[in-house]
Amino acid sequence: MDKIVPRPPSTAGSLFKTTGNTKVSAFLLIYAALMFGNALDAYNLGPIPVQWLAQLGTIAAVLFLGCTRKLYIVPGSQVLLWFLLWALLVTTFNSAINDYKSLMPPLATTPYPVFISLRFLTILSFISTLCLVYWLVVKGYRDSVIKWMVIIGTIVSIVAIYIYIAQIYGLPELPRNRISTDGVTAGEGQPVVFTYAFHRALGTFREPSHLAEWLVVPFFLSLIYRQSVLHNIHTILIGTAILLTGSLTGILGSALGFVGAIFIFNPFKLNNLKTLLRFAAIVLLALVIFNSIVVSYGTGEINLFQVIGDRLAPIFFEGGMKESNRSYIYEYVANTSIPLFGSGLGNANILLSQYLGVEVIASFLSLYFNIVFSSGVLGLALLFLFFFRPVVKILVIKKLRQSKKILLILAAYLAWLIMLAVHAEELPMMFAVACALLAHEIYRHE
Repeated sequence: MDKIVPRPPSTAGSLFKTTGNTKVSAFLLIYAALMFGNALDAYNLGPIPVQWLAQLGTIAAVLFLGCTRKLYIVPGSQVLLWFLLWALLVTTFNSAINDYKSLMPPLATTPYPVFISLRFLTILSFISTLCLVYWLVVKGYRDSVIKWMVIIGTIVSIVAIYIYIAQIYGLPELPRNRISTDGVTAGEGQPVVFTYAFHRALGTFREPSHLAEWLVVPFFLSLIYRQSVLHNIHTILIGTAILLTGSLTGILGSALGFVGAIFIFNPFKLNNLKTLLRFAAIVLLALVIFNSIVVSYGTGEINLFQVIGDRLAPIFFEGGMKESNRSYIYEYVANTSIPLFGSGLGNANILLSQYLGVEVIASFLSLYFNIVFSSGVLGLALLFLFFFRPVVKILVIKKLRQSKKILLILAAYLAWLIMLAVHAEELPMMFAVACALLAHEIYRHE
């Protein structure tokens, strides 16, 4: 890998640079196809989930790229390789001295070796996406990468809105053939009913929250080349799909990420204050509209604000996250000592399943909890070094806080840091896109 990061050439405004390299454009198309495949979370191709194939394809593309061309090191990403090596060492050592295979829950969908390998596949696909996106933007395809992400996000949102309507009115949809997150195979023609008081959009994903999280980056990227949200069909469609998920993780994560970015950029600056107020007004308007169209499972009307209030009030005013529907995770954390070295990737989930007495692999619903119990305090510290480097850069370098593009990418980045704390327990490919774009923007301004 080339350790010298060249100054990137100017970018073009179209999806494909008319003067660009044909081979680079081919890699751009491959990247777009793989990211679309990453969104097909609820489907298998034969016995293999499409999402796994997208991850493997991304790794293969970067390996081929590294063998035929120069890869550029993403600033600050060296620490990810140290994290990967540390996690591999801890997992290998623990798996050798303990019989985790015999502790696998009876409804686990893969054998123990495959289960552990998939944990590393996720990390490798994250690093590969980071490298591939950064390589494309350094080659001058930054605008094309952003626009492809917006287009794919819009397509995924349109499909999600259709599936939402189809499930309500019995219209045809592509049957889901991947086992759901609770270990149950989705049956063809079976109605989809949520534990919420209203119907939720899940699109091509196995859970509504997964759809909402995946759309956060395309949502903020859709605002980069448009001044008005109301005149941006991409933003409207993606935002509608996020609202229809009813996911507090996605909705509040996006809102807090944007507010956090505004505060880092200086909320007392007039333009930033106006942007914050416009964003708040649009979110409030969207919630009011959503409240009027949401489909209830009961006989009466649903008050969306009451539902949100009922979920947030115990968290803010009573016992914190221990009063949420994730209380069992926080009880486990409170009753288990924080390990110095961890039990290894995947092994920590098996131990959690044993503690909870469940027949499926349990999730920590938090990347940070997962990493600290998997690879210990050192593993979490290495990840935090990578996560907070760009934030510190923006705080220290004043001229970085003058770019609208950086503001919006930072909002998506911060939203993911929040969502990784309360729902996602692994490093996703979509978060890698935000990491690569933010690292590139910081480098350009430096």
